[in-house]
Amino acid sequence: MLSQIFPLIRLTLLRHIPFWAQALAVCALFAIAGFAVVDDYGMAWDELDQRRIANANADYIATDSADRLYHRDYRYYGIAFEMPLLLAERALGLQDGRQIYLMRHLITHLFFIAGGFMCAMLAYRMVGSRLIALLAMSLFLLHPRLYVHSFVNTKDIPFAVMLVVALYLIHRAFRRDTLGAFLLCGIGVGLTIDLRPFGLMLPPLILAMRALDLLQAGRAERKRILASAGIFLAATLAIAYIIHPYYWESPLRFIEGVRLMSQHPAIVENLFMGKIYLPDAVPWNFIPVWFAITAPPVALLLGAIGCAAIFWQGISHPLRALRDREIRFRVLLLGCFALPVVAVIALQSNLYNGWRHMYFLWAPFCLLAAVGLRTITNIRMGGGIWKVGERLPGWIRGGRRLHMARRALAYGLAGAGLITTLTAMAALHPYEYVYFNALTDTKTPGALAKRYDMDYWFLAERQLLERLLALYPHDTLRVYPQSYTARILSSNDGKRIAFTPLHEADFYLHPRITRLSFRRRPLPDLPAFHDIQAYGSSIGHIIAPNTAAYRNAHRAAYSDVESNGTPLARSAFDIYAYDGALYYLNADCPPPMSDDNFQIFLHITPADLADLPTAGRERGFENRDFDLNNHAAFFDGKCIHRQPLPDYPIERIATGVYMKGELIWRADINLAVRAAASVVYNGILAGDYGKPVAQSRFDLYVRDNILTYLKAPCAEGDADARFFLHITPVDPADLPVVWREYGFENLDFHFADHGADIVGKCVATRELPGYPIERIRTGQFVGGEGRVWGVEFPVSR
Repeated sequence: MLSQIFPLIRLTLLRHIPFWAQALAVCALFAIAGFAVVDDYGMAWDELDQRRIANANADYIATDSADRLYHRDYRYYGIAFEMPLLLAERALGLQDGRQIYLMRHLITHLFFIAGGFMCAMLAYRMVGSRLIALLAMSLFLLHPRLYVHSFVNTKDIPFAVMLVVALYLIHRAFRRDTLGAFLLCGIGVGLTIDLRPFGLMLPPLILAMRALDLLQAGRAERKRILASAGIFLAATLAIAYIIHPYYWESPLRFIEGVRLMSQHPAIVENLFMGKIYLPDAVPWNFIPVWFAITAPPVALLLGAIGCAAIFWQGISHPLRALRDREIRFRVLLLGCFALPVVAVIALQSNLYNGWRHMYFLWAPFCLLAAVGLRTITNIRMGGGIWKVGERLPGWIRGGRRLHMARRALAYGLAGAGLITTLTAMAALHPYEYVYFNALTDTKTPGALAKRYDMDYWFLAERQLLERLLALYPHDTLRVYPQSYTARILSSNDGKRIAFTPLHEADFYLHPRITRLSFRRRPLPDLPAFHDIQAYGSSIGHIIAPNTAAYRNAHRAAYSDVESNGTPLARSAFDIYAYDGALYYLNADCPPPMSDDNFQIFLHITPADLADLPTAGRERGFENRDFDLNNHAAFFDGKCIHRQPLPDYPIERIATGVYMKGELIWRADINLAVRAAASVVYNGILAGDYGKPVAQSRFDLYVRDNILTYLKAPCAEGDADARFFLHITPVDPADLPVVWREYGFENLDFHFADHGADIVGKCVATRELPGYPIERIRTGQFVGGEGRVWGVEFPVSR
């Protein structure tokens, strides 16, 4: 039976047709599928900026004006892919946003398919099997997340494709060993470096392989080897320099660009394994876990086998590995997969949006999977490490039928894995970008959304807008927030969408995220007008903010926070800490204004400055300013805003309101002081502090060498004036030298530094000196106006 099946398999492979033609035929099928689904996806948040990068560089080349190039660090991004997209746009004379971005999506996807073709060609050169090479190409093209990104992501996908192109050119150069091949290899590597600094890992690996050739070569060949290495390096540097306009003025800027791009100062928080992490503080297993839980299982299995096989080849026959160029290339391939992961862990690189910055790992991993599949099909059941085979009868160990059966089983498992992946993609479409495999809990409703970021680019926004447009076919829809996605809708549909501030919107499009994002600041949980789900977890929904349900939800949130939250400050807004967030409450809220001049600043200082995001370390605090109109909920003359707090320990919070550049109010909240004041206040209520030792505007208590000030109730202005505190010791010799001429120690302070408003009471604490004290004189004064109040009392110890 098997002898009849396998000739049929050989027939279907059509071996008389060149392999490149067969690979192109499969690519054509993928291209047809791409044309069919290209209009199903929305727009990523970064797409507009990516197009602006090309325009800024084009203007710089044409006018030598660096104004736009310097804006938002556009100068550091390579244009090896963005510039051809811009040239295609201008050559076609595209003006409409929908046409422009559909064209970009289609070209990016076709480039991705071209990467699949190069993957197939390289796999065929490596393992010599057409079927395995086509399976490797299919693995590359059918990663659910990369497939969607191949339409909308012009940053990470082009680099992933260029890496596989560069790997193909490296393999070709070492196989042909000609100057022309190494020149072409240098051009490919230079283009790769221009797209991402991670391309810099290739030149050292290539030069190291060339150095091994040099050690083994005769005297006559050494000049040619050195010449090829020099041509490769010169071509690489020249291409990386020529196609990056910002480096034209000074090549040394390249170092600056690599540093910035490798530690990109983005303030985007990550939901990972149920916890929130800043980009520069993600755990070491961030990339390995994301890679493992989002890759098709069959690819993980085959790739792991391929890695193990190459590692075994290297350690079992090290000398052969050094001499054999094919084995060395496989080791290089393993390095291209493993070294970047080790590097980002060792360098603690800023990471966010899952593992999209490392999508280039997928190409070498698929090639490793091809090696793994070839390893399985080449297993002989006899000696070596497969000792179990020695116990089997000889006719089984050496039988052709068993060998063919093993191959059929291996190919069958690989094919079944691809079919399973394709089925999952079809079931998720058009949300394949939130694919998770069986290593996660995909069965429990809502489990994934509580543990991992889902739609971090909010691509589902397109389907939400289309849902609204279908429900209200003749109305103009007032929507919040501002969206890029409307650009890819038809002109008529786009004109019916009016983006407004939140308080004016009829619909609020909101990604289902449990984290703070610099693009979206979540409101309290509200009933959804329409919800999109994957694996039972919501990835995006619509809220109708001008409905009774919306107002009732905020009334309930307002009452809940007011009843159960901890008031931190009371001014123009009452500020509460509740459920891991700051809440701004105002029972007599100023009406929303269209000029967006009502700005709230929020500066958070951590207990350890090392916890700050990179962008905030120079200032010493994290800036989370926001516009009240676009982030607060307005109802019944009240307003409420929820501002999630970071996970790191917080020392101080400074917040307030600016209107038209003028400071209206300010609150400085020292959380450590507040905690100490709260403990003391509770002790006073419990009677642990006894009666006041002195009374005036504030009641004064002394216990455990702590002087406590208490004012109940605390009226506005009670804590504004500076406090004076003069300590007279029993023995003047105990005074610090600087205070001896005065006869007392001056411990004056501001309330904000040592006090807090505890449920409407002003409570401040001040540690007293350790020496015996005769008397204390304290009170408040206003500079230039004199004492507001003061008391003096003896201390007996």
